[in-house]
Amino acid sequence: MKVQIKYRDGRLDVFDTDSYTPSQPFGDGCMLANYEVRFDQLEKGLWLQAHFYETDPRFKEDLEDDVVPVGRRAMGWRFLLAEKSELSDVEQVLVDGDRMLVRMGEGLIDVMRLDCASALLLSDGGGPSLASQLQGVVDALKASNDAMDDEAVANLAGASWEALAWARELQPLQQIEVESEEEGWMDYEGD
Repeated sequence: MKVQIKYRDGRLDVFDTDSYTPSQPFGDGCMLANYEVRFDQLEKGLWLQAHFYETDPRFKEDLEDDVVPVGRRAMGWRFLLAEKSELSDVEQVLVDGDRMLVRMGEGLIDVMRLDCASALLLSDGGGPSLASQLQGVVDALKASNDAMDDEAVANLAGASWEALAWARELQPLQQIEVESEEEGWMDYEGD
């Protein structure tokens, strides 16, 4: 993982988890590394936490032959990438080339959360929002088999019943906004 922090004064910090000095920083038993860039705790600065999943032949002891042993997550280390006082000078943060934080005015926008909310709620110009897509798929599935209840149809579409209920509550709001925009759109033409 590569984390880049670009500052207002032109400074660029690059942190690269692939460039450890030892090739196995967590030891020979590490089979999986888990990295967390903690955008959810910016009031404490920007931190990277690195954990690992340990494997050990002892984890296989007392298991039946057809049971896959479980690697155990072990707490690793955390690293301060930008102090709280430095965040006011951050222009943007990229993780593996993807923009994750960007400055807008005097505040920072969590682009990952914004992208997720946009996909859920807004059309991207090429198709309906995810909430609209879920509602459309559920309606089509119910039309093909009206004996299915809402929970079964939602599960078949890859969603929980709660997600479907949320999408249904949202749908009338989107329709009202679209209708109000379309109503009387030519009333002032030529005035």
